[in-house]
Amino acid sequence: MLLNSLMKKPMLAIGIIMFGLVSYQAMQQNKWSIFSNAKLNPTSCSAAIIKLNKAIPGNWKAYCEKNNLAIEINDETEIKSDAQLRPALYRQLANHMIFTVNNSPVDILEKVDIVRYKIMHDKLEINAVTTGNYIVKLKTIKDNKYILEHLKSTVKVKETVK
Repeated sequence: MLLNSLMKKPMLAIGIIMFGLVSYQAMQQNKWSIFSNAKLNPTSCSAAIIKLNKAIPGNWKAYCEKNNLAIEINDETEIKSDAQLRPALYRQLANHMIFTVNNSPVDILEKVDIVRYKIMHDKLEINAVTTGNYIVKLKTIKDNKYILEHLKSTVKVKETVK
């Protein structure tokens, strides 16, 4: 019955075929979110974020951008002077990186392309970027001096004063 009605109205059949082609192309280019199946594409980031989401505090937001891990942190600490603000936020950045490594599977986190942190404070915003294989090395480093040297050489940081 359906075949008979399509044979009688060939423009309807051509329209259905064209709609299918356009929707397939949009799905491949991720232009329409209704056809997107990004959750079904396995990446190292999506595997690492499963365990990390169970341990993160309430002021964190962690999500994947393809195979890149993005972590946004709303900093709520009270810092008395502006001179103590930068060192305190950088210390927290290092602690957050170590927390991420300790609460994620190391072998999977190593395969994540980029790990991006965004620490937002009322007066200062810090954006830090590193790769997965560099952040994993923080798991084995125990001395604060070596952690500092490792972070200086592997993490790119940008500050924005508000």
